[in-house]
Amino acid sequence: MPAIKARKNIASLVRLLTVLAFVSAIAIIALAGFGMYRIHSQQIISLAEEESIVISHLLVDHHRKALFSNNGKFELRYPMEPAEINVLNLSLRELLSSLDIVKIKVFSPDTTVTYSTDNAIIGEIGPNNQRLLRALSGANDSHIEVKEAMRDLKNETAFDVDVVETYTPIIVDGQILGAFELYMNVTKFRQDIRKGTLQSVILLSSILLIVYIIAFSVARIGMKQVAEAEENLRSLAMIDALTGIFNRGELMSRAEEEMSRVTRHGATGTNGNLSLVMLDIDHFKKINDEYGHQAGDAVLRQMSDRIKEGLRLYDTLGRYGGEEFLMLLPNANLDSACKVAERIRCSVAEKPFSFKEQLIYATVSLGISSITSGITLSNAIEVADQALYKAKQNGRNRIEHQPLQEHS
Repeated sequence: MPAIKARKNIASLVRLLTVLAFVSAIAIIALAGFGMYRIHSQQIISLAEEESIVISHLLVDHHRKALFSNNGKFELRYPMEPAEINVLNLSLRELLSSLDIVKIKVFSPDTTVTYSTDNAIIGEIGPNNQRLLRALSGANDSHIEVKEAMRDLKNETAFDVDVVETYTPIIVDGQILGAFELYMNVTKFRQDIRKGTLQSVILLSSILLIVYIIAFSVARIGMKQVAEAEENLRSLAMIDALTGIFNRGELMSRAEEEMSRVTRHGATGTNGNLSLVMLDIDHFKKINDEYGHQAGDAVLRQMSDRIKEGLRLYDTLGRYGGEEFLMLLPNANLDSACKVAERIRCSVAEKPFSFKEQLIYATVSLGISSITSGITLSNAIEVADQALYKAKQNGRNRIEHQPLQEHS
């Protein structure tokens, strides 16, 4: 029973660890996948931002006259003539269409749109946009968004577009004159981001799988060793170290169980019978004095084996104390118990024990109590002990019995 219970506990622990490991792995992979996606996306944003900054410098250098006025105060031109806007649109489409730029806005320091490839928004005041305000303070700011539909510089409409919006300051001679907002189409990198994320997740999943397999292999070995150690400790707690049979504590526990069975089944029927046999080695002190205590220990070990040979498979044997042994014989009445006891007595008396090539002859005395329901365990043992004392008094190497009647 202890071994089965230990195995069940270990199995439950393994199942719990398996569930925890599975949940942890899913959480790790999900979080890692999200993180990897963000990392790959950030790389694309960084590349788009760098390219947008370069393009903004080109715009300042190559379209300075179109974008800026120099009438004593260098600043963004606003308003621009429609013809000038058309010329600038054509020039930018020719320059930027191959660079995946789909839209440009130019903001003055007060967030007015002074120019845009979308002519309809020129003159509008930019909303309270923190990213725009960061650019107007001299910092670059980029962000990726998905647009359901967007017209590019070729005036063609694209759907489901990934766009990096970059705000970058317009700085001339150390002075911030405004800000650009450039929309760069990075949809072509979408598959690369997903592929990179998927590859990273697969790699991480493979590593986790290998780590968990190794960890669980080690854990299972460790838990098996713990279960074996626990089983050994429990065995040590109930087994007599010298003889290898039940010690007194475990023997009493088994006796209580048998007494409960007798109580449940009552006094009638074979299941209501229980007999106790108390055995004591005759003149055991003489054996220790003549042959030594090691010889005495050898006799005790061999005695337990000799007794077990005379018992039935379902009988219980334990060392009661010193050279005394107690046997529990379930479903055995007085007559059956006497036959078992006589068989054991004869096997001991007829065959000597051995120790270091010495033959040691010994005999045993046995006391029997045959009981039914309604009797306490201590009362039953007391009667068997009294019968054993009677066997000693009557010359040893014999059996005595005293049936115990049910108390009212």
